[in-house]
Amino acid sequence: MQYRTKRKFSNAFKREAVRLSLASPKPLTELAGELNIHPSQLSNWRRELMMNHSDANPDKPIKNEGPEKSLRQLEQENKRLKKKLERAEIELDILKKLEEYATKQHR
Repeated sequence: MQYRTKRKFSNAFKREAVRLSLASPKPLTELAGELNIHPSQLSNWRRELMMNHSDANPDKPIKNEGPEKSLRQLEQENKRLKKKLERAEIELDILKKLEEYATKQHR
């Protein structure tokens, strides 16, 4: 039976992974997969480095300067705006047809 050895990550790698996770609109699980680490590990690093609870890392805590909306929120907003645009286009078509009808009636 083979056992996995515990992987050690440098503080620089951890800080960069946390910085990427905060700056990216991608979900945490997707980004963790790209970095080849478990999502809960990335989540733990974020908590440690943002709150500066890590004794091994005396650097300043990382500030969350990432996007204000997640990818899911952006997709929902995009869907809502597309519906609103479609409705406005239909209303505009109706008004154009009404104007045509009114001008024909006055002739």
